[in-house]
Amino acid sequence: MVIERVRETIMAKVGAFVESALRAAKSGEECLYVLEHKAQSLGREVARLTLQGVVDAEGTGYCGQRHVGKDGVERSFKGYVKKTYQTLVGPVRVRCAVYSKKGAAPSCAFPLRERLGLGTGEYSRGMEEVVVLAGVGDVYREALKLIERLTGTGVSVRKAETAIAHWGAEAKAKVKAELKRPESTVERIAATRPVKGSRMCVTTDGVSVRTTRGWRDTKLIGSYAFDRKGDKLGQATYAGTLNYQEDYSDLVWRLMEQTGASRAETLVWLGDGASWIWNQQAIVAPHAVAIVDFYHASDRLWKVGRALHAGAGAARAANAWSQKWIRNLYNGKVHSVIKELALHTGRLGPPPPGASEEEPHKVLADAHRYFVNNAARMDYARYRAHGYPIGSGVAESACRHVVGVRMKRTAAMAWHEDNAEALVQLRCVCASAQWDRFWGLDALWDAIRARAA
Repeated sequence: MVIERVRETIMAKVGAFVESALRAAKSGEECLYVLEHKAQSLGREVARLTLQGVVDAEGTGYCGQRHVGKDGVERSFKGYVKKTYQTLVGPVRVRCAVYSKKGAAPSCAFPLRERLGLGTGEYSRGMEEVVVLAGVGDVYREALKLIERLTGTGVSVRKAETAIAHWGAEAKAKVKAELKRPESTVERIAATRPVKGSRMCVTTDGVSVRTTRGWRDTKLIGSYAFDRKGDKLGQATYAGTLNYQEDYSDLVWRLMEQTGASRAETLVWLGDGASWIWNQQAIVAPHAVAIVDFYHASDRLWKVGRALHAGAGAARAANAWSQKWIRNLYNGKVHSVIKELALHTGRLGPPPPGASEEEPHKVLADAHRYFVNNAARMDYARYRAHGYPIGSGVAESACRHVVGVRMKRTAAMAWHEDNAEALVQLRCVCASAQWDRFWGLDALWDAIRARAA
């Protein structure tokens, strides 16, 4: 009965719209733009009626006076409750049976809601996904305007923040759960066996985010395959966190397992020279080829050239000095670079107390220490000969497009730390092209895209 009633209602609405649209188009009363929006509104209503019909056909979920939930707890029937959920196509009413047991956690169970995948909030899972995706991609108010335009449902900024906080925590929890998942003997053996010919790079960097408690460093990791020339192949996959001490190692290892970097025959670890990067590499991947980003090292030499040749008309001399020693560095002569820096550092002497970052003595001393500490990771001629990447552009780019464009749009933008962490998790999922997989919709969207093509 429910199916026939819904079908009749839908057919009546569609038929009336088609007749009205054809008359309006013929008479010139309405342009295509108006008809387009009316058609969209009708489409939502047809879909809403269909969803309502599905829910009504499911009944109430009543299954007798006793119900044993997935948690194994037996609860008693207490009555019925009505609740309206906002979906992508409008409100849907649900009447469901309630089972309860005092002292249980949770005390109440709703079999119909569980079967339909509905939670305790006011939005369906589909609506939650769209709210989260919009908030992850743009400033809340602007993103929510677009949602209202497309779905007809108004969403508050507070709701968007709550949804992102929940699903960001869910994203991290999934990573943690994967790390604790029991492995079979076959899986354990496979995890220790390198894949012949596999060449992977793990690259990492940090970017500061302003929170309500002050500035916090966000550590980002990218993993990607590279070819015999050191060029990136395909999609990079990302992870990141504000909680370096608690989460970073877990996130790195899970990312490496997910992308195959943990089993790569050749693994390169790229970073900008910061000590925390190499400390993590020593823990997670001591066998990796550790490489300092060539372009960071080059920037140091440009800065030294300007410090040594300051003043009017000295730009040409500064450029000539920097280019010479960058070529030496590129060709594997890092020890010659260190000798040159030591010569100038000895001539200038140590930096005076309180010297600024731009003071020549300070620039030379810092550069000399940087190259001495990282010399073993700067054999660029050998790296190029083996076809290894020498630039950490993937991680630097992630600092901009994963964090910067959303979380540092204005100087005054400050985040609650939990919300910032959640947003980083979800933006990494998005940037890694893993969004559909995270929501369990990859098969559905693959089929939709195939039909569209």
